[in-house]
Amino acid sequence: MRLKMFLLVFIALFAVSVNAELQLDRIQFDPAIIASGDEVDVVVQFHESRLPVNDVRLSNKDYTFKVLLETDDSISRKYITVQDAEGDDIHGSVFSGGLYNKRFRVKVAQDAPAGNYEFRLTGQWYHNGVPESGSQFLRFKMPVKREGIILDISTLETVPAEVRPGDNFVKLVSRVENVGEKDAKGVEINLNVPHGISHSYTNNNRVWIGRVNAGESKEVVMFLDIDENMTSGLKSLWYDMSYMDMDNNEYRKSAKLPFLIKSRPYLEVADVRGEGLAGKTSKLYVTIKNTGEESAEAVDVRILKQNSQPFTLDVRSDYVGELEPGEEGVAVFDIGVMKNAELKVHDFKLIIRSKGDSDEGDDNIYLYSRRAKFAVVGQAPNILRTIGLIAAVAVLGIIVLKSISRRKKK
Repeated sequence: MRLKMFLLVFIALFAVSVNAELQLDRIQFDPAIIASGDEVDVVVQFHESRLPVNDVRLSNKDYTFKVLLETDDSISRKYITVQDAEGDDIHGSVFSGGLYNKRFRVKVAQDAPAGNYEFRLTGQWYHNGVPESGSQFLRFKMPVKREGIILDISTLETVPAEVRPGDNFVKLVSRVENVGEKDAKGVEINLNVPHGISHSYTNNNRVWIGRVNAGESKEVVMFLDIDENMTSGLKSLWYDMSYMDMDNNEYRKSAKLPFLIKSRPYLEVADVRGEGLAGKTSKLYVTIKNTGEESAEAVDVRILKQNSQPFTLDVRSDYVGELEPGEEGVAVFDIGVMKNAELKVHDFKLIIRSKGDSDEGDDNIYLYSRRAKFAVVGQAPNILRTIGLIAAVAVLGIIVLKSISRRKKK
C-alpha cells in the first residue's frame, strides 16, 4: 500500500514538473527608450503555471526555485552583457497562480545597432542545491531603438589638394562627428600611416579633441610627410579613436580613410664622367635619369661652385629637355681648371629643375639637389715655356752654326 502511494506521488510530481511552465505577465525596461551604450534594468513579472497548490515543493524549504537570464541569439550574445544573471527579488514568491518579480541588469555595447535583442529566462527547481529535471523557459525581446555614441571621420581634405611623393607638411583637415544619441568626452584621435608616409611633427598626429556632443562635429588638423620614393596609388590612413561616455565607460574605435597619392617625375644622377688638368678647360658629363612614374618636362641642369673652388664656369646650366619614365639625358659643362687647383676629387652641387607631365595635369615645378664629382689629375703643360725653350734652343743652334761657319772661313 505504501509503495503504491509513493509511486502515485512520484508520478504526480513528475507530471507536474513536466507540465509546469513560466508565463510572462509584465516586463519593464529602465530607461524606457534604450540606446546603445545604456545600462538597462530589466524588470520581469512572471508566474509558474500548471503547478498545483498542494505541490510538495511549495511547502518544503529543501526546495528552491531559481531563475537565470541569458542572451538567446547570436546578435544578443555579441552586443549584450548580462551583468546580473540571477537578478534581485523585488517582491512576491513562487506559487501556483502567484507572481514572481525579478530585476536584472544588462549592458548594451556602445556599437550595438538598433533592433530587437532576444533573451531567455530559465526556471529551475533545486532540491538541497541539486537541480531537478524539467527546466522551464520564457523568451522575450528588448528593443534598442537608438544608437548611442557614434564617432566617425566625416570628411578628409588635403593641402595641397593633389598629394605627390616628396611633399612635406601635407595638411590633413578632417572632422570628427558624433552622429549618435549620446555625448562623448575625452575624445582622442591617433593617426596611423603606412610605410613611406611619416608624421611631420613630434606629436605623431596624436590629437586631443575633448568632448563631442551628440550631433556635434569638431575639426581635426594633422600633418604628413610623403617619402620621395613613395609609389603612387590609393593608400589607407587609420584613425584610432578613444573616448568615454558620461558614465566614464571607455571605448575604442577605428576608422579607415582612403588617401590618394598621385604620380610624379623623379630625377637622379645616373652617371658622372670627366676629369681635368690644372690650367686647362675640360668637360664634365652628367647623365640624368627619370626614375619616377610620369614624364619630366623642360629638364634643366645647373652646376654651382663655391667661391673658394679653383674653377671657372662660363656657362652654368645645360638644357636636357623631356625625359620619359626610365629615360636618360646628358648635361655637358665646360670646366675651366685654374693653375693652382689641387690634384684631388672636387665636389660640385647640381640643381635639377623640371616641370610635371602636363598631359597628366601636373603643373608643378620640381627641384632636385644633387652632387657631381670632378677629379683634377695633373698639371697641363706650359705652352709659353715650351715655346720659349724651343726658341732658346733655336737661337743657340743658330749661334753655334754661325760660330762653326766663321771658323771654317778662317
